[in-house]
This record gives sequence, structure tokens and C-alpha cells, in this order.
Amino acid sequence: MDVRGSARRRRSALISGKALAKTLGGQQLFSDLSVSIGAGERVSISGPSGSGKTTLGNVLLRLLPPDTGHVDHSRALRGGRLQKLYQDPALAFAPRVRLRDSFGDVLRRHRLKPDRLEELMALLRLAPALLQRMPGQVSGGELQRLAIIRSMLLEPALVFADEPTSRLDLITQEETISGLMDQVGRLGSTLILVTHDEALADAVTQRRLPLGLETGVGEATVISG
Repeated sequence: MDVRGSARRRRSALISGKALAKTLGGQQLFSDLSVSIGAGERVSISGPSGSGKTTLGNVLLRLLPPDTGHVDHSRALRGGRLQKLYQDPALAFAPRVRLRDSFGDVLRRHRLKPDRLEELMALLRLAPALLQRMPGQVSGGELQRLAIIRSMLLEPALVFADEPTSRLDLITQEETISGLMDQVGRLGSTLILVTHDEALADAVTQRRLPLGLETGVGEATVISG
């Protein structure tokens, strides 16, 4: 057992959850689950529909309280450095606000240079003219890549991606995941990916946290992908 390595991981953990349990609708989704996610790691939460993947993710993000246990966040996640990508990218944008104005608000609020937005648009192969449109006037794949850009503008320490490509066609899925992983790699961000696609989990993450309906609980051990 590498005690020194384990100690380093504990010190550098961005998110630590201990003895977590959650029940929704009378179904216990997970119990006695402990997990530590360190800087630069890529971890997937996988399992069939209804197994509690998104719920566990929201508990780890502290958007939803656990029934028992507690979650700690590192100071490194303060100031907008924890970002969430939704299954429906429209949730990241005000529906009646032009995209240029939504991005302008982010740039002003965080005192960011417009050059960074232009750079990210080019890297994710999106035409600047898209910013003149409303969110409902661009395709799902384009809007998800714009949501990735919005997150990456803040150079997040951790990105939580909740089934970010499940509503896209196969070609657009590949382009979107490629763009996400490129930016995660460039920034050295930690990635938590919620997915029912085990092949995707194995391809882009280093560890898997499986949840299963057959047991009704999440295993406390994170297995290697």
C-alpha cells in the first residue's frame, strides 16, 4: 500500500464525500458511499437510467444535500472554478437573450478579455456569427459547444459534465467530447462525467464510480476504468 501516495491524494482532493446516502421516491440510490476526487483526475459516474448518477453528482457538487454523510470542497473551487455542463445545454443560457450578450455578461462580471472567447470559438470550430443568434436558433451540438466555451472561460479547476452528449447524433457527440477533452487537457481540469455509456467512460476517464439498480446502492470503492 502506497501510504505516501494516498496522503498526497487526500491533500490535493478537490471534492471529498464520506458515508454518503440518498433516497428519492422511496428508492435508496446509494448508501455508505465515500469518494475522493483529486486535482487533474477524470472520473465517471456510470450506471443504468434511474440508478442515481445525476443525484450523486449533485450531492458531490453540494447542490443537493445527502440524507447522511457530508461533502467537503477545496478552496480551489471557489470563485466560479467549479462548472457544470447540463444534459440540455439550453439551461446554461437565458432563452430570450442573444448569445453575444450572455457571453458579454460573463466577460464583464469576471473581467475577462474578449480575446479568450475568440480563441475558444476558433478551437471548438464555431463561427463568430453564431453569437448574434438566440439560443434557440442554433443546433444542439453548437449550443453544447457554446456551453463548454462558457465554462472554460473561467478556467475551471473542476468540470461536472452530466450526460453532455446524450441528445446529440453520433458525429456531433464525437466532436463535442473531443472539444471538451481538449479543453480539460489544456487547463488540467478535473472532470466528473455522468454517463450511461460505459465505452465512453472507459475511453475518456481514468476511474469509474458505478451505480446499479440491482443492488440499489453505489459501491463505496471507485474502480479503475
